[in-house]
Amino acid sequence: MDGRAYLRSLLEYNAWAHEELFDKVEELPPEEITKKRKTLLESIHRSLNHLLTVDLMWHAHMEKRPHGITELRAIQHEDLGDLRAARRAMDKTLIDYLDGLSDAELDEVVDYELIGGNTGSMSRAMCLAHVVTHGSYHRGWIADMFGQADSMPAIIDIPVYERAVRENNLNPLP
Repeated sequence: MDGRAYLRSLLEYNAWAHEELFDKVEELPPEEITKKRKTLLESIHRSLNHLLTVDLMWHAHMEKRPHGITELRAIQHEDLGDLRAARRAMDKTLIDYLDGLSDAELDEVVDYELIGGNTGSMSRAMCLAHVVTHGSYHRGWIADMFGQADSMPAIIDIPVYERAVRENNLNPLP
């Protein structure tokens, strides 16, 4: 499998994982979604917003444009339905963005400045890989919050995704 196909499969998995996660979040009582907890981003709601915020930021970095984001804990959407719609749109945007890049653009190193002022450089391919791994990292924190709410989290490992894809006659991971 080539790098582009691998990245696309990871972005598709990421989108699926977000859908599964939101399905489970919507089953929770509303107060559990916003309840402040002793965890990195304080609540399920804020964590979901953080995932969107960071993806918006990295998409802007890859496009070499300012993102205007000043707070990693920013609430992009208070309403869970609006947040889910924005999440879906962002996942589609990232897949479409990858599909629109030439190989040279995918390999091009882009400079970025993080909110805290730290700077760095990565290829667009690594930026996209970071978006996926960052999402997996925080979905793990969200799964822990489900446990604190005495609820079962979404089961979103890659083998579960692969099975769902095959059962629905979609394109499996290469």
